[in-house]
Amino acid sequence: MIGRISGQYNLDALNNKKSRRSVSYNGNTGTESDNAKFSSFGTLLAKAGAEMKNIPDIREDITAKFKSQVENGTYNPPLNKVAGALLSAGILDAILE
Repeated sequence: MIGRISGQYNLDALNNKKSRRSVSYNGNTGTESDNAKFSSFGTLLAKAGAEMKNIPDIREDITAKFKSQVENGTYNPPLNKVAGALLSAGILDAILE
């Protein structure tokens, strides 16, 4: 049974490889270096991840505006959006019961 699985998925070819990494020796010094190749999507994903680390979690300019409105008593959120958010979160249903 195992032999059929190995043949079906060509596991014998994978097991016959001597090494899964590329090793090159520089001159006679005996030092080795590993080589890796990344797809263009992988490279783009890594760059996007690095850029995401530069974006702050809180946008101070926007929060400062709302904070001053709340402190002055001039903040009037759209009540239909607030009610919709409470309904979708299930909070309003729990209060009304």
